[in-house]
Amino acid sequence: MVDWNKIFDNFGIKKVSKTDKTKSAYLPNEKQRLAIEAAGILPANERPAPSFEVTVLFDATTSTVSSSYYYSERSPSAERNPEPRMGHGIISSWLAQGDKVLIGNIGSQLFAAKLNFSLPPSSIVVSEEIIKCANREVIFDRAKTATGKPAKRFIERAEFIRSPFIVAAVLIRSDGKCEMPGCARQLFSRDDDSPYLEVHHVVPLSEDGDDTFINAAALCPHCHREVHYGKNRYLLRDRLRVHIETLEA
Repeated sequence: MVDWNKIFDNFGIKKVSKTDKTKSAYLPNEKQRLAIEAAGILPANERPAPSFEVTVLFDATTSTVSSSYYYSERSPSAERNPEPRMGHGIISSWLAQGDKVLIGNIGSQLFAAKLNFSLPPSSIVVSEEIIKCANREVIFDRAKTATGKPAKRFIERAEFIRSPFIVAAVLIRSDGKCEMPGCARQLFSRDDDSPYLEVHHVVPLSEDGDDTFINAAALCPHCHREVHYGKNRYLLRDRLRVHIETLEA
């Protein structure tokens, strides 16, 4: 479960009501108002109210949504004070009736998220999502104020049992050089003065690749990371496959 108190300075959660939607005027609860105003956004008296952007989390269709924050109009005979409401895109197009919406702030940045998923994300997943969307000030503030020892988590996982003979043979075949075509990076040395190379499966074992000599290559750390995470990784994989097949021909 997510401890939202450890993530946001202030936050509130509320379900979007029929009235919120039909009037296109979302009524934030007290905790949500605290978050909005802690971000430096105060209810406007004039209409139309100024627009501002709210950072949206866990939504593949948008990263921000427009909003306004204003006092609702009351007739002179009304016995209640005007209530702050949110308008513009956040309620007219983004939120739907029944949505469970979180509104929270970290410093001056305001976030919103629909908590409609069946399984709530972990605090780590939430933090990673915020990092993708947060401004520099939020990221540096959180980094500088973090203290203490990190918590531990225990993970049970399955690992492939790779043949040590394939690893050894690939390193011998490489002759101390990265086998990615065109790579000329200088390698650093291990304690025994041998060049540091990492044995990579051209078709990854996780994608049903075989643990075979022809499906393995010795790569420098840079090429190894790039063939896993670079935007051209599939092009590099094909280039590496053809090169290794040539060596084995």
